[in-house]
Amino acid sequence: MTNPPEQGQAVAQQPVGPESHPGGLAPASRRSIIAHQAEMRRRNRPFLIGGIVVFFLILTIPTYAFVQKYVLPPRELALRVQGVEFTRGDLVGFIRFHQRISEEQGKQFPIGTSLFDALQTMADNEIAFQVAPRMGITVESEQVDRFIRISLGFFTLSDQEAALPQNKAQIDEKYRQFLNGVGLTETQHREIVRKELFRGKVRDEVGKSVPRIQEQVRVYEIRLASEDKALLASLRRQLKAGDKVEDLALKNSVDVNVRRTRGDLGWLPRKVRPEYENLFFGTLADGTRRLPVGQFSELSYDSESRQWITFMVVETASAREISDAHLEILADRAFADFVVEERKRMDVYLVLNDRIYSWVNQQVRIASILPTPTAVNPFPGLR
Repeated sequence: MTNPPEQGQAVAQQPVGPESHPGGLAPASRRSIIAHQAEMRRRNRPFLIGGIVVFFLILTIPTYAFVQKYVLPPRELALRVQGVEFTRGDLVGFIRFHQRISEEQGKQFPIGTSLFDALQTMADNEIAFQVAPRMGITVESEQVDRFIRISLGFFTLSDQEAALPQNKAQIDEKYRQFLNGVGLTETQHREIVRKELFRGKVRDEVGKSVPRIQEQVRVYEIRLASEDKALLASLRRQLKAGDKVEDLALKNSVDVNVRRTRGDLGWLPRKVRPEYENLFFGTLADGTRRLPVGQFSELSYDSESRQWITFMVVETASAREISDAHLEILADRAFADFVVEERKRMDVYLVLNDRIYSWVNQQVRIASILPTPTAVNPFPGLR
């Protein structure tokens, strides 16, 4: 039995630590626990890393799909003209610009052909823009403003009237709504307008080369519903018997417009009706006309109207002034020929396939303000 220490007697110090308490751990045990925990962390690390990787993969899949669908397509190349590149997004903006103008006039926009036409027009615009300096052609900012104002419906306002605060506020608001509708910034839209004005000016300059006095023929036509050779033979007999071509056109034509004009197409210069150029102006080896004056031609099929046509040249002129309407047509053709020649000297590259066609048309349909019929893909099988 141990006696309690007397007062003043020193008490021996006992070690204090985990081993002195029930359930306590010795230092060696703590080290083993820490080592065990470290080992478990090491073993679990691959699973943790794998879980993080799986998590990020789950996040990456929708992100990748979003980028592939919405980010990359608008940035892909659609057109390049002499080093100047245009993306699919530029193409969509260009089409939407013309789409909105057309639809605000109540006209159905031809989505089916818009892609090809837009690419061609964008190329023509850029070619005209690049050749304009050597022709001394410029476009001023005021001309862009005027074009935009007119396209928004402010036809009667002069530049001075448009600058008045009340008019300017109205124009700016309508312009803002227009830009929101087509999804373009003001800078993008003005650039489209500016290059279209360049194209118009280059076209006018090239059109000056079209001579006003040209060889012409006066032509009549009769349109039939089918390839009725018996009726054609009857028309020839009636003409020979003295009937007038005007009366025969009125009596036998199935086309209401032909009946209205009694078949008279008027005076036609070369290149106005290129599909019939050889028929109207061509000659045989002996120098005689391919279609003699005063005779009906053989029947020709017109795929657009699905009608059969016979023509008659009733008069010729080696030098006659062409009409304003024909002058405009010939100026357009002269510009088209000019662009063809310029393309030969430039690097012009168009990207066109089924995938681009579908994507662009989808974007254009989204921006439509009129019900749009489903476009027929003219590029099946192209990828």
